[in-house]
Amino acid sequence: MDKIMTVSLAFDHKEEGTILVGVNPELDSLSYPEIESKIGDRIILKHDDHETIHEVRSIQISNSMANKKNIGISVGKNITTKDIQVGSVVYSHK
Repeated sequence: MDKIMTVSLAFDHKEEGTILVGVNPELDSLSYPEIESKIGDRIILKHDDHETIHEVRSIQISNSMANKKNIGISVGKNITTKDIQVGSVVYSHK
């Protein structure tokens, strides 16, 4: 179980469902395929002692002007933004 990111934003998208956005400075030096491989097909979303497992629908990674990676993970429509707390941590589920 590798830490992928800390959630800084979550929003609902009409087609993609819920999207989690966050950063992890430890992944900034990795390429898109390396980060995508690290994330995998399922993630664990953890806040305090509560954790849930979600299927990954899609991944989007962009570089900020400071050359930092912003990671967006779509988890579909089985969870909504009201169920996600900013500061939650996303881990790989392998």
